[in-house]
Amino acid sequence: MNDGIKFMKILVTGANGFVGRVLVRRLIEKGAIVFALDRVNAGGVPAVKFYEQDIGVPFELSEEFDFVFHLAAHNVTHVGDRGAELYETINVRGTENVLKSAPCRNFIFLSTAKVYKNEGRPVTEDSSLLPANEYEKSKLAAESVCAKIFKGENLCMFRSVNIVGSGQPEKAVIPVLFKKAMSGEPLEIFGARESFLQFVFVEDAVEAFLKVCERDGVCGVFNLASRDNIRLDELARDIKRLCRSRSEIHFTNTAVVPFCEVLADKAKSELGWQAKTGIAEILKIYFEACCRV
Repeated sequence: MNDGIKFMKILVTGANGFVGRVLVRRLIEKGAIVFALDRVNAGGVPAVKFYEQDIGVPFELSEEFDFVFHLAAHNVTHVGDRGAELYETINVRGTENVLKSAPCRNFIFLSTAKVYKNEGRPVTEDSSLLPANEYEKSKLAAESVCAKIFKGENLCMFRSVNIVGSGQPEKAVIPVLFKKAMSGEPLEIFGARESFLQFVFVEDAVEAFLKVCERDGVCGVFNLASRDNIRLDELARDIKRLCRSRSEIHFTNTAVVPFCEVLADKAKSELGWQAKTGIAEILKIYFEACCRV
């Protein structure tokens, strides 16, 4: 057990979510005193205390923390202005509410690598920023809120590629394709068939979070990504083959999308972190999870 994390008081927002559940489990294994916050405790999160709280409205907490991991976010696409309003309320003002309500020495914010401008070349933490859609725009705005409001010792922001793993909500590309392949439904691929995708396995991403705790805080922006990547049409074919599925694959988008590989060299050099789980292993884990259902 790592004495650097043992007995630390740590708050995890979005604790009932896909990444949050894994982080809470790993922190408890390390001996941390974990507090959890989410709208509901539907999954029975095993924290010392669970705050049922909508972060979109101001609130107060009575505790002070060594670390706050702010994972709670709205990332469901909606049509029209309501989508933009929810992103503003939860992702931007919600981040401000968390910062104001949870005094802490170290604040870790989970952002997205989609805040970067698509320039067709590798992406580092110094690359240009130009988010295209409402979700990533709200994440970049929340980063600015963190930089403006946080008054503790260390502010760390992770810009991650798509975090994946068994238990991921079925709105994401891998679980959607697996579900359809397992049931024999056609795999309708709406993304550009020759676009490249990068993933990072959830256990690997959480390992980066733990590295920050082990150092008793880190300041700065860090990309999270694996050097492994896969083309979208190859992903669909690999999933079909794993499932021994007879599903037909329908590609409707032939657009050319420049591949901007997200590099995580800074996390490797400064945190001693790098992704360990490749796409082939990730797909195998998903398949085995599907077979257990």
